[in-house]
Amino acid sequence: MTEFPVPDCLVLKIEERDVETLELDTSLYIFYDKKYHNYVIRGRRSFTPKYRSCEYSFVCEDLYDLVNFITFVIEKKNLWTYVLYNYDNFPIDSNEICFDFLFNSEHGDYELGGYDNEKYNTRRLMDNLRMLRNVFNFYK
Repeated sequence: MTEFPVPDCLVLKIEERDVETLELDTSLYIFYDKKYHNYVIRGRRSFTPKYRSCEYSFVCEDLYDLVNFITFVIEKKNLWTYVLYNYDNFPIDSNEICFDFLFNSEHGDYELGGYDNEKYNTRRLMDNLRMLRNVFNFYK
């Protein structure tokens, strides 16, 4: 069987901004891998004079584990920006999708909608994450 690039995959980008300075602290890209039935995060802390930029990955099957991780790395008191993208250029293997690929491929043509500088809301986060499971297919 020939593998084709994945034509549709919802990706939720969450950005954390300091509530007082509005400086970007953390960026997360989150998607659901239908092939392996798990959620994937590719994240990065922002570069500051005190801290170097730190990229990381997180993979889990359970939505609650995902929410626990997100709320651990992003402070609830800060401002949250949500942007939903529909990428059409993913490789078939999610292990080949890194933070830089997502960041460099980000384009307004893929954007479906978003909410800027919102206060943390558990329900909104859970609803947004549930959506990710619904668009991802292996066929061109």
